Amino acid sequence: MRAAALLPWLLGLALALETSGSLEVRLEGRYAGGVFALEPVYAGSLLASEAWGGLLAEAALYPRWNLATQDIDAGISKLELSYGAPGYALGAGASPEPTAVLRLLSLFPLAPPRPDFAPGLWGGWLEVYPDPFTRLRLALRRVRDRPLGLFRADGRLAGVDYQLTALYGPTPAPAALGAGATVRLGPWVVYGEGWRGWRTADPWRGGVGASRYLADGLFTAEAAYAGGWQFALAYGRQAGEDWAVDALARLNADAGGLRAAAAALRLSRFGDEGDVLLGLGLGYDAAMGAFWLPSLAARVYF
Repeated sequence: MRAAALLPWLLGLALALETSGSLEVRLEGRYAGGVFALEPVYAGSLLASEAWGGLLAEAALYPRWNLATQDIDAGISKLELSYGAPGYALGAGASPEPTAVLRLLSLFPLAPPRPDFAPGLWGGWLEVYPDPFTRLRLALRRVRDRPLGLFRADGRLAGVDYQLTALYGPTPAPAALGAGATVRLGPWVVYGEGWRGWRTADPWRGGVGASRYLADGLFTAEAAYAGGWQFALAYGRQAGEDWAVDALARLNADAGGLRAAAAALRLSRFGDEGDVLLGLGLGYDAAMGAFWLPSLAARVYF
């Protein structure tokens, strides 16, 4: 509710800047055990930025109001003031702090992943760009109501892009070391990451993935281990000038068998003034069984 209380102020601040965005009405359904539940949702996006020399103010908000549950989320992805110079940059406010290399599976998220946007974390950061690194980043963020220090080094060596990350914060914030790499092999982009965590029952986590263009669309496959095995497949294709098709399948399993699985298909119709999205998903949970997830959304841009 603290984030929801900020929503009017955040919208007012963003509207004072040069903005663009969308308004969306979405119907999300669930059918399980012979019972159908429908959840109307109001959602939107508001993007704003303003520059003054090296100073940059940015806002990226994705508010969401679920009428069925009365949950309100301000959807803060970015609300930040930053300054950039040739050799360094720094910023303060809320913004995402990406640490992952995998694109479909999340092994060590600093904030719970959202399907529509990358959630922002409050704090500040400093970046420098010394050779041979492309970037060295030092950040202090608030994670699970605790401060978290992050150090990240990005570079390129022999055609391989690499990423080294160190995280530390008092419990319940995470403490971990991570490494990731991405390389191009012919038409494939192959990537992977590994983590060694502390204060966790399963300290080792890792995964690999690959993607390429196939039949005029982008195909991605990933496999990972994080206390259990995870697999994901995705395919997206622009089916004509105004249409797109996206498909996604996920599976989670451990020593006890299948824990969860999901498959979803979405058809999108794009227009100059707005979009229409039609989706159908099928999920399975070991505790709940199988269920259907239909959805219909209409989005208008401004």
